[in-house]
Amino acid sequence: MIQGHGDDIYDYEGIIRHNFSSNVYHALRMPGLEEHLCHCIGCIGNYPPAEATQMERMLGIRHGNRQHENLITNGATEAIYLTALAANNHGESAQTRCRSAVVVPTFSEYEDACRLYGHEVIHISSLDEVTDDVNMVWLCNPNNPTGTVISKKQIVEAAFRHHHTVFVIDQSYACFCTEELLQPREAAQMGNVILLHSMTKQYAIPGLRLGFVTGPMPLIDTLRMHRMPWSVNALAIEAFAYILENEQRYRFDIAAYLHEAQRLNAAINGIEGLEALPTRTHFMLVRMDHGDSILLKRKLVDEYGILIRSAHNFVGLNRHYFRVAAQSEEENNLLVDALKDIINRI
Repeated sequence: MIQGHGDDIYDYEGIIRHNFSSNVYHALRMPGLEEHLCHCIGCIGNYPPAEATQMERMLGIRHGNRQHENLITNGATEAIYLTALAANNHGESAQTRCRSAVVVPTFSEYEDACRLYGHEVIHISSLDEVTDDVNMVWLCNPNNPTGTVISKKQIVEAAFRHHHTVFVIDQSYACFCTEELLQPREAAQMGNVILLHSMTKQYAIPGLRLGFVTGPMPLIDTLRMHRMPWSVNALAIEAFAYILENEQRYRFDIAAYLHEAQRLNAAINGIEGLEALPTRTHFMLVRMDHGDSILLKRKLVDEYGILIRSAHNFVGLNRHYFRVAAQSEEENNLLVDALKDIINRI
């Protein structure tokens, strides 16, 4: 695991007032969930179910797929490591180990998980570079940190063309874009596609570690065989059930939020020395003409209590890049003003 992920707010001793560093919309609030978890806190006195089968059944009803085409995980990150483990559990030599292609720049955990379990890892920049000797393709869509989206048509064509390759598509940010993306039932029917999902991002609950995987039953069953029991704790399971039963109460205006994200993108582009790259979601990658994003991050923390994500440790990027996720209009304006001030001084 690399150091320097977003949301390292714990390193700054309570001085952060505005957090742009993780791809979470902090204005989302779920007071009903907090009240529910307080009410059922007694559940921590017992073991949770070894497998969250009831939640998987609820997901099947929600998505119109079969129960065993769903697997609840301890966040999308557990799903990533579980997938890498299951793919190469028996690879004991260079001849048998899994060959994984990671579309970069992207979330580092795909490559970290693959290397941990002995995969041969190659970097590619598009699905056009996938070859038949690749066993697994890892793709974040919408992509972190760039905010780009690969169309469903492109993914379907690539998966059909390389039908012996498993495509692992992380759709953790699916709720923050308006493009048509693959649905769980479609992935199951394709046979060589699994989708990773995050409750963390959609409901702004990163501390609960909630996610799930959907896909064809043979692939999901393989993941299930390798998952340790009780990987999802009792409070997280209670939260999952509550969210699925009450999700209509927590819908927000995605069009308005994305409009605000585009306004922030344009405002950053109005700062001399900065280029906010095009994005199709709520976060964006920003390139500095000069200066160091690590130094910029430190100054924003010290002088304004603002936290951003230096993107220097993404493959293919360097210390001229940082990432921000749009927040409220007021907070976004504070960020733009702070960037103007500091960029003029470094």
